[in-house]
Amino acid sequence: MSSFVVGRGARLAVWIGLGAAGMLAAPAACLYPDYTFDEPEASSSAGGGTATSSSSSAGAGAEDCSNGADDNGDDLVDCADPACGGFVCTTAVPEGWSGFFALFDGEPAKDPGCPAGFASGEPFVGNRSLVAPPASCTCSCDPAEGQTCAPLENIVIHVSDAPCGEEFYCSFPLETPDWEAGQCKGPNGVFGGRQTCGSGSNTMCSETTGDPCAVSVRVDPLAASGGACAANPVQVEKPPPRWTVLGRACAAAEPLGQGCNAGQVCAPRPAAPFESGLCIAKDGDSSCPPGAYTEKHVFFTDVEDNRSCTDDCTCGAPSGGTCPTNVALYSDRMIDTCMTHLLDLPAGSCTDLEENPSIVGRKVTAPGMPTGGTCAPRGGTASGEARGINPRTFCCRG
Repeated sequence: MSSFVVGRGARLAVWIGLGAAGMLAAPAACLYPDYTFDEPEASSSAGGGTATSSSSSAGAGAEDCSNGADDNGDDLVDCADPACGGFVCTTAVPEGWSGFFALFDGEPAKDPGCPAGFASGEPFVGNRSLVAPPASCTCSCDPAEGQTCAPLENIVIHVSDAPCGEEFYCSFPLETPDWEAGQCKGPNGVFGGRQTCGSGSNTMCSETTGDPCAVSVRVDPLAASGGACAANPVQVEKPPPRWTVLGRACAAAEPLGQGCNAGQVCAPRPAAPFESGLCIAKDGDSSCPPGAYTEKHVFFTDVEDNRSCTDDCTCGAPSGGTCPTNVALYSDRMIDTCMTHLLDLPAGSCTDLEENPSIVGRKVTAPGMPTGGTCAPRGGTASGEARGINPRTFCCRG
């Protein structure tokens, strides 16, 4: 049976017409087909256009800014969509370079790690601005050997009017010409009881009242001379090299979006503390390619340390060596008389006296082996330097 669809008013008119025709020509009723009239379904909106928009919106979702599709149904794809504010159109990566990267170039203590959208694979971590002071080169010398002792007559005895270590007004040097070990000598001396040393005495001694003259006695050391020192190998110390700037490059996640001009792609936009523009990379220290990526950053992944010292140490002449010996002092007032022993003291020492004694006779012992001679080291020249190696270049948009 055939059917067709009409409106309510049209269907009523048809039925009336058909009824009238049936009364006039009932026998011909078999010539007419049977009809079924279906009423149309009610629309969900006021018009067909609105219904289409509603149907499209019902399937829309959040815009994915990296899939090349219009996910939210606003006829705008990826970077062209205002919903993709965290993305930016950028020139495609030039041949021979890789990218894109968010680059941190700053203090190691402020390393931010990799942000969302830039966590594709293992990040690059390098450094620049190397601090590596020159090597410290230290020369040293062994103690002096082969020294000889000066003649005993070089020993001078000093009697003064002040205690050891204090400033004196009067000091009387007692020299001993042609002195030999064990020989009593006393061609001159200081006679006890004299009291006019001190301020205003003009260094003259007499037996009138004043300050005592023999308050302390000091014996010069017997110097050693000659000889030499052997130089030791140079000692090298290198402060550890230290980087002051860290470079971290985090790769943008694939795929990259569309919605840009020809020759461009839609990529995540780096945020602080990263460089404001996206970056491309290439191994080695390379010049940036022509075009958009012009800000150059070079980071290194290792250090080559060639700091060292030239082993050119030498030693100067020995100095400060002495020969140990003892001096015995006597209080006899006769010259060259060593009967009344007063005290013994080593050469190179001082001792305070009591009762303002006489010091005339003296003896000296044979000197021992020279000791204490030292030499000033010279040489030890720093050479070489430390530098960064295995560079990688990053070129970023300004």
